[in-house]
Amino acid sequence: MKFQSSVTCTLAAFAFQLLPVSAQRPPGTGGPPMAPPLVITTDTTLTGPQFSNIVIGADDITLDCAGFDVAPIPGPPAFVDGISMDNKKGITIKNCNVKNWLRGIVLVAFSSVTLENVEIDGSLANGLDTNDGSRVLMVGTFKSNNNGVFGISMQNDVSLTMKQSQAECSGNTAGVQIGLRSSFTMVQDSNIAPQPSTLDAHDNTAFGVTATSNSHLFLFGKTTVKTYNNGSNGITAFSKSAIELDRDATIETYSNTLNGLRVEDSSVNMFSINPVTVPTLKSYNNGEAGVFLGKVAVFDTNEPAITEINDNAGGGLVVDNNSVATVRDAHISGNTYDDHPERNVLVSFGSHVDLVDNDIEGGKVYCDAYIGNYLRGDIWWCTLFERL
Repeated sequence: MKFQSSVTCTLAAFAFQLLPVSAQRPPGTGGPPMAPPLVITTDTTLTGPQFSNIVIGADDITLDCAGFDVAPIPGPPAFVDGISMDNKKGITIKNCNVKNWLRGIVLVAFSSVTLENVEIDGSLANGLDTNDGSRVLMVGTFKSNNNGVFGISMQNDVSLTMKQSQAECSGNTAGVQIGLRSSFTMVQDSNIAPQPSTLDAHDNTAFGVTATSNSHLFLFGKTTVKTYNNGSNGITAFSKSAIELDRDATIETYSNTLNGLRVEDSSVNMFSINPVTVPTLKSYNNGEAGVFLGKVAVFDTNEPAITEINDNAGGGLVVDNNSVATVRDAHISGNTYDDHPERNVLVSFGSHVDLVDNDIEGGKVYCDAYIGNYLRGDIWWCTLFERL
């Protein structure tokens, strides 16, 4: 028996060209014409609200909004980007509230920027839009909420690093997309008083966080990703992408409409070199599987890691379609499948599972066939999965 895959939609990245900075409001909206853009070429601190868009036109400068809004004159959202730059380095954008533009902040073509205490809200398309080799350092607080497509969009070799930063993506169509060879790295800095980095992706219409097309999500040290109450999967990894957790890193995904964690043709690895600082993965109360592996996916936890997969409605750990799961010392309980209780580990369609020292409620692994699914470890007997 091959499990029916849930119909999920990873949104394609919207490719907008930068509109001319003199763009007007869309015809028929009744709003006044847009003011000319503010083009800055030296360090700039705003002294009041900024009603026109801002274009950063030189390297090695700082834009300090001093807590003021960068937003169009009250009226319909403007069809022009709020803060934008193209092929600039050494830029810092801080203390800005960017609201009601086509895209909130746009970084293109090897732009190098630090974002510090930035909030983006109400964009027609993406909140933070990064493309073509841009490098982003995120410190302090960051919010990208209530945007029409992505809260954060990364495409084409983008690198984003969070250091002692707290980020939120909520109320968007989708939370964070890491796409096309991009990397999203969360680290705990080695300061005297290090603080954790956190990413909360919640209450988005579609998914919380997705890594796709040879992309990478990496957590190191006291870092946490939480995805919850999203309309699709909490976290997904597709198309030869990877999610890795090391040294105190935590992923917690819960109360999502579909899977807590869905992996296809990609891998999830939890490293545990020091037993005192171990990674944690918790997936619970999701509408489908806690962890779903499909299309030659890999899920690998080392022995000291903390793995808890509980109370999901579409199976706990579901290993399908030639996938491989190596699970050590996990706690898997309370999961159901089509209202059948104790469906905590389900293996199907030529998949392999290596289980050692796990606490699996009911002590059973359900398979779709005795031959073709391979199990090793301390649970060696496979109970034939009923035709549900």
